[in-house]
Amino acid sequence: MGSVRVAILGASGFGAGELLRLCAQHPEIEVSTLTSSSQVGRPIHELHPHLRGFFDLATEEEVNTERLLEAEHAVVFSALPHGASSTAIDKLLTRVEKRRGAKRLRMIDLSGDLRLRNVDLHLAHYPDSPVLAERRSTFAYGLPELFRAQIRPALHVANPGCLASASILALAPLAGDLTGSVAIDAKTGSSGSGRQLRETTHHPTRHANFRAYKPLRHQHEPEILQALGDPVGNRLEVSFVAQSMDTARGIYVTAHLTLSDPVAQEDLLERYEAFYADSPFVRIVAEAPELQNVVGSNFCDLGVACRGRSVVVMAALDNLVKGMAGTAIQNLNLMCGLSETTGLWTPSFRPV
Repeated sequence: MGSVRVAILGASGFGAGELLRLCAQHPEIEVSTLTSSSQVGRPIHELHPHLRGFFDLATEEEVNTERLLEAEHAVVFSALPHGASSTAIDKLLTRVEKRRGAKRLRMIDLSGDLRLRNVDLHLAHYPDSPVLAERRSTFAYGLPELFRAQIRPALHVANPGCLASASILALAPLAGDLTGSVAIDAKTGSSGSGRQLRETTHHPTRHANFRAYKPLRHQHEPEILQALGDPVGNRLEVSFVAQSMDTARGIYVTAHLTLSDPVAQEDLLERYEAFYADSPFVRIVAEAPELQNVVGSNFCDLGVACRGRSVVVMAALDNLVKGMAGTAIQNLNLMCGLSETTGLWTPSFRPV
């Protein structure tokens, strides 16, 4: 039995399936409870056939907190959709806070419900999600490469968005020098839209097609600004455009910016390498990164190009792993005092 006992809220979605795949290879994790409001009593392999033989569990209506808190470390992942996640988290934490040992329960939310500190921005971008101002203030922003110091002691963590993760990692080494306009072109695979069928993610409409969506009004834009230290855009003017790729997995971000002084390619590479020297899942590559080198893994590959003051930064990651479940496990490792790479140090699927 591992030292970390885990429960997952919203067991039927892609996020939960990917969490379970990663939990299966983690030496310290024991999955205790899987909940689902629509699929109660279903064996998990019926919802995620690729997990057949790995988990002898069926979905339940609510978390068995007594069983969960028996372990040295107790962690709940919420893989519920935006809007539903924070409500379920608040209900569970309110129930658990009355119990002995409740302060040992750690919560990691994979939705966007609790990411934004600014309430006005939250209301603008997540209008169907409650504010929960007091609860919101207890959630650390969970991008390990930038916020390890806040994540390690945290009881509650808001996992970052997938497009935001790639964009923030691309720009963070230059954050202190950035002013004015930054253009972010962010392409994403269909699994980022979740398991529920939608017209825009239906295979016949996505295959051999390409489209932009939510230009200049995507919910990850304020999240990027928040992580870069400029939450309401006083210093930076970010132009963020998300685009749908004809792939199931993967995110590819290209960020365009202009520095105040010219920079050489070698100096720019050295700056990125130094910034991420202690970040095992960020790899700086000399050429443009490729999706096939990261899909299925928890790595984000970054490449840079420059000409005078003009800089382009490219980032590639798997939206379901480094953009979601992998970072959630990375956060669990930090919160539970484990090595950051535990259960995650595996290469990509190649070819995909």
